[in-house]
Amino acid sequence: MTHRPRILIVEDDAFYREFLLRTLDRDYSVDTAEDGLQALTRISLGSYDLILCDLRMPGISGKELIQKIRQNTDAESVLIIVTGFEKDWSPVDATDADVFAYLRKGRFGPAELRKVVQNGLLRHREAQRKKRLEKRLLDSKQQLEFKVAENSKALFESEEKYWNLFEQSLVGVYIQVAGRIRFSNEKLREILGCPPDRIANHGMEDFLRPATREAARPGGEGARREPGPFQEVVLTNLEGEQRHALHSSGTILFQGSTATQGCLLDITEWKVIERQLVQHQKMESLGTLISGITHEFNNILAAILPQAELLLRAQNDPVVRRPVEIIHTMAEKAARLTRQLLNMSRTAAMEKKPVEVNTWIRESLSVLGPVIGTSVHVELDLAPDAGCIEADRQHLDQVLMNLVLNARDAMPAGGTIHIATALRTPRDGAQPSPVPGGAPLTEITVEDTGTGIPQEHIPRIFDPFFTTKETGKGTGMGLSVVYNLVKQTGGEIHVTSRPDRGSRFRLAFPQLDSSEAPRAAQVPNRTVLLADRNPRRQDLLRDVLFRMRFDVIPARDEQEALEIYASQKDTIDWVILDSGCATDEPLSPVTRLLHLNPRIKLLVSDRSPHLPEEVLNHRRREPRARIEHFHVPAGREILFRSLEKVLDMDAVDIPAEGTDRTQPAARAGTDRIGQKKEL
Repeated sequence: MTHRPRILIVEDDAFYREFLLRTLDRDYSVDTAEDGLQALTRISLGSYDLILCDLRMPGISGKELIQKIRQNTDAESVLIIVTGFEKDWSPVDATDADVFAYLRKGRFGPAELRKVVQNGLLRHREAQRKKRLEKRLLDSKQQLEFKVAENSKALFESEEKYWNLFEQSLVGVYIQVAGRIRFSNEKLREILGCPPDRIANHGMEDFLRPATREAARPGGEGARREPGPFQEVVLTNLEGEQRHALHSSGTILFQGSTATQGCLLDITEWKVIERQLVQHQKMESLGTLISGITHEFNNILAAILPQAELLLRAQNDPVVRRPVEIIHTMAEKAARLTRQLLNMSRTAAMEKKPVEVNTWIRESLSVLGPVIGTSVHVELDLAPDAGCIEADRQHLDQVLMNLVLNARDAMPAGGTIHIATALRTPRDGAQPSPVPGGAPLTEITVEDTGTGIPQEHIPRIFDPFFTTKETGKGTGMGLSVVYNLVKQTGGEIHVTSRPDRGSRFRLAFPQLDSSEAPRAAQVPNRTVLLADRNPRRQDLLRDVLFRMRFDVIPARDEQEALEIYASQKDTIDWVILDSGCATDEPLSPVTRLLHLNPRIKLLVSDRSPHLPEEVLNHRRREPRARIEHFHVPAGREILFRSLEKVLDMDAVDIPAEGTDRTQPAARAGTDRIGQKKEL
C-alpha cells in the first residue's frame, strides 16, 4: 500500500479550513487543528510531512507555533504559511524559521495550493532521501574503516567476502599508489566512465576539475591519515560527461608503501533536483517582490496609452506627431515589460483551453514574420500527429515569440530557424518528460544556427535578469518568462547548445485526448452597465466593450448606476463598477445592487486590493451570483483579452489602426443612456 503523506492544517477560520481540507483530502492524509494548542497536541502524537499554518489565531499565534515546532519537533517538516495578515510576520522574516512558502488568502486557488504542497513534499522527500543516502554512505565508510583497522590480517582469509562488498558497494572506492589507481570497484569505474583495462593508467587527479583538485588531496605524505570529511568535487569522465560527487580520502600503508584510499558518491542527480528547487524558489521570491509594483505601474500606463492613441489619430503635423509616436512606442514597451513581470510573478490571469499546436505555430509565425526579418529563414517540420495541448494561447504566443526573437538575435548575419513538432512518449527518450508513465507528449523544438550559448552559462540561462547579450541589448527577462510560462502550462523545457553551432530549445507538454478539440467561437449579444468615476478609464472600457459587441449603458457615478439598474435590471447582463464605489458602509452601492438582484453578474474594477466583506459573504451564500474582482490593465488590446476571459466571451478581432472604426463589424454595440427612476 502506497504511503500517503501526512498533512496538518492549522486554521481557526472554519470556511478556510474546509477549503484547504477539501483541496488536499483526496490526495493526502489530512488532519486539522483549530488553534495552536490543538496543533501541538496532534504533533506530539505523530509527525507530519507538511504543516499549513495560519498566523492570526487565538491563544498561540501562528508565528509562535512555528517557532515551537522548529525548536521541539522534527526540523524536516515542511512549513507553509497561509495568512491574510502579512504584517503579523513578513515573508522575509519567516524565512529565518525555514518556512517553505508564504501564501496570502484570496490570492491562490486549489491548483496553486496543490502545486505548492507538491513542491513542499518533494523537498521533504528529497531531504529524507539525502539523509538516508548520507547515513548509508557513512555506514559503508565505517564498515570499510573497521575492516581495514581491525581485520587486516583476516582480510586475506576472507577475500571473497571482501571483494563482494567492494564490488557491490553503492559508493565508488579506490586505492591509489604513486598517482595511479591500483584497485577500484565497479561503481567507481561507472562514475569515471573508465573500463578496468584502462583505469590503471589514470589517477584520480586526471578526472577532477582543477578548482577541486586541492580539496580532493588527502595530504600528510608518509603517515597514515584517517579519511577526512566529504568534499564536493566536479569531475569529467572519459566519456566527456561532467559529474558532481562527494569525495573523501585518507592515507594508508599499502604493501609497505604510502597509498591513498578514497571513496566517491555520485550526486549528479541531486544537483539537478537542487537547481530545479532553487529556480522555483527564485521565481516565487521574485514574484512576491514585483507583483505589487507592476500593478501600480500598470494603472499609470492605463491612462497614458489611450491618450497617446487619441493624439496619434488626431495629429497630422509631422513635427508634433513624431514625439507622440515615440511616447506611444515607449509606453507600449513599458506595458510589454509589465506583462512579462506579471507573468513571471504568476499574478496575471491564465485560462487554459485546448490549442491545436500546428495551427497555433503557423498563425503565430504569420504575425512574427515582419519582426524576424528577411535575412533569417524559418523552416517548419510539423508532425501531423502533434495534436492538441491545454494552454493559455497568449502565454504560448509569448513563449514562441521570445524563443524566435532570441534565435534571430543570435544570428546577426542571418541564418535558419528550424521549428518542429512531434509526438513522443517518455519511453521514446523524449527529454524532459512532464508526465509519468507512458502518456503521450507533444514536443516542440526551436533550433537556430546562431552563435550558441557557452556551456558555463547554460545552468543560469533561465535565471531572471541574466543575459549573454551586450549591455543595453537585453533585459534578461525573455527566457525567464519562457521558463515560468512553460512550467505554469504543465510542461518542461530543455536547452542544448554549442558555441558557433547554434542552440536547441525542446519543449514537452502533455498531449490532450483527441476528443478535446477547440470549439467554434460564438459571439454573444449582451448588455453591460458601466459606472466609473474616472472619465478616461470609462472611455477606454466603453470603447473596448463596443468592439466586443456589447451594448454599453454608461453611468457617471454609482447613484446613476443604481437608478438605471433598478429600472432595467432584466435587460442588463453585467454591471462593471468602479471599486471606489465599493465600500463596507451600510447600504453601499454594491449592497444595494445585491438587494436588487441577488444573482447579479458584477465586475468590480480594482482600485482597492480586496472585495468588500459583504460581497464575499454574499458570494458564498448565493453561488449562482457572478461577482469578480478585475484589474484594468494598460493598453487597449490587453484590456480586450482580459475582459474576454472574465466575461466568458470568445475573441472578436479589434480592427487594426487606420481602419474605419465606425463600420458595423467593428462597432456593433450601441451607446444607450438609461431612463432614471427614483428608488
